[in-house]
Amino acid sequence: MSKLPDDLTRFLFLVPHVAQHPDGVPVADLCEQLSCTPAQLRRLVERVAMVGAPDGGPDELVEIYLEGDRVHVALPQRFTRPPRFTVDEMLALLLALAPLREAALPTLRERAGALTDRLLEVAGERAGEVAPALVSRLVIQGDGDESPAHLRDLEIAVRERRVLDAEYYTAGRDVLGRRRLAPVGLLQVRGEWYAVGDDGKTFKVERFRELALTDETFEPPAIDLEAIRRRLVRGQLEGRLEEARLRVGGEERPWPTASTHALRRTVRAHRGAAELLAPAAERQALIDETRALLARYEESR
Repeated sequence: MSKLPDDLTRFLFLVPHVAQHPDGVPVADLCEQLSCTPAQLRRLVERVAMVGAPDGGPDELVEIYLEGDRVHVALPQRFTRPPRFTVDEMLALLLALAPLREAALPTLRERAGALTDRLLEVAGERAGEVAPALVSRLVIQGDGDESPAHLRDLEIAVRERRVLDAEYYTAGRDVLGRRRLAPVGLLQVRGEWYAVGDDGKTFKVERFRELALTDETFEPPAIDLEAIRRRLVRGQLEGRLEEARLRVGGEERPWPTASTHALRRTVRAHRGAAELLAPAAERQALIDETRALLARYEESR
């Protein structure tokens, strides 16, 4: 029976593992980790030494060798040198990062920005000429009503397990009140953000009027955030906009969503080819919003 599958599994472990140890790895340790004998390990090393880039020459083979009782790896330069992206590759990466640079969560936004800067640093000559202009011109406008400051405080509270002093509007009872909130997670469901408390209750982030971090900490209980996400999705599909209907390209169709922002975003994304038919209140709100936007541009002429 062929031992190729076992050899491939061992090879995929062997090279990156040994490459992380400049002084090599003892043969005894590798034999234990790979469940093989020293003789089998020597045969594997001999095979790996014939591996390299498909279009490379002998100088681009993986240099793996036994020296005494240790195994060493020296990777070809192609494996270790910084990547050089083509113009198309660079623009594709920057376009993918663009929405994340405008993400509601501060940490995600900061990391996407740092990665964008790093990509520009390693860009090839031509990509380096084109990419900065794209970054400066590309703006992603979010549709949510959530306060960035509130999302930042919630993110910090979840990460550092800190209690928040909050003023929150409860739509069902039409009450604005204060509460202590110990958030264990943040969920985005169909374009809307929710904070999950340590009791499993959810709070729509856009309904917070005030948030203040306290020095009080808490120990988060075991809560199934994915189950809560599924519950929120079901609640939205059964919610106040389940009868929403659109006409797209002359065809009338239902649109099951409880997110006002997602619904309007869908209509705008069709660039005039979609019409919101129902519910009437949302249709009128979209008309008013569009007229206000048009008036703003007419005033600037």
